[in-house]
Amino acid sequence: MIMELMRSKMLCTLVLMALVPQLTLAATPEVKTENPEQRPMLTDIALQEGGILVGRLANPNGKPLDQQKIVVRQNQQVVAEVTTGKNGQFVVRGLRGGIYQIASERGAGNFRAWANNTAPPSAKQFAFLVENDGVVRGQFGMMSPGNFPSANFTVGEWLGITLGAAGLVVGTIALIDDDDAS
Repeated sequence: MIMELMRSKMLCTLVLMALVPQLTLAATPEVKTENPEQRPMLTDIALQEGGILVGRLANPNGKPLDQQKIVVRQNQQVVAEVTTGKNGQFVVRGLRGGIYQIASERGAGNFRAWANNTAPPSAKQFAFLVENDGVVRGQFGMMSPGNFPSANFTVGEWLGITLGAAGLVVGTIALIDDDDAS
């Protein structure tokens, strides 16, 4: 009986020794800073006369995408919704200077629109938006097999997994020992 108890304790200890080092390999939490270099990149766009923004939507290979919904937002508010035409081109009317997010179903870009004749020389004449198949709208990322974000578990999640596994092992051993006693 004492030997079986020692064997169970040794097995639990070995399981814990195998799982606990994973805590040191867990991802460290990111510290968010207000560094201006880390803000989303803005592309300067010169609006045409009357606040007209012209843009084009393409796939990563440069092929224009037609009949795609484009949403223009400013300060989280939808300002305009348009659909791309032939050659992936879209036109948004009635905009004023300011910062806008232009988004399609699978990609988005941040743009600083300048009123007519006020844009810096480096400003583009049209917005070019490239769809990205890698955009994932969800909190935990892609959950497809082979792409599970296991390395991104927090220390608390690793601790929960470790304690859960240890509990299963101890519970199983206790049930086996209980069956042997009766």
